[in-house]
Amino acid sequence: MNIIDALYGSQYYELKNKGYDVQKGRFYGNLLFTAIILIYLFVTIIILNFISEDILDDLLKPLRKIVGRSMGKAMSQIVAIPLILVIYFIVALLFGSKKRYEKSFQKYSEASEEKRKKVSENMIGVFIIGLLLLVVLAITSLFL
Repeated sequence: MNIIDALYGSQYYELKNKGYDVQKGRFYGNLLFTAIILIYLFVTIIILNFISEDILDDLLKPLRKIVGRSMGKAMSQIVAIPLILVIYFIVALLFGSKKRYEKSFQKYSEASEEKRKKVSENMIGVFIIGLLLLVVLAITSLFL
């Protein structure tokens, strides 16, 4: 069992035990996995920006032509919303399909309680480490 199986399997397991619609767990798992991918994508962009500021300028040059120099709120909406949607649909197709979701639950339910705890802790660790990296790098980038 890997982290992805734990992510989807635990969603299914918790919703089933509470008597809720287990198919919502697939949606929640997809959202959480999308958030993790976005966090690590932003961490990568910030690290690349530390290495060379020209990289970020080259990435944003086509968008500057569209929006102009006012790169604030409009730019974030132009970039963020489609980015989130594209990553969500990729996650939903590759990892969050109904068949894969049920297979993840099977692996999760067949695992021992100790294995479930260990993999769930790893999953939470991946999320927390990414979030902390993002916050630390974002704050650091303000001073460099």
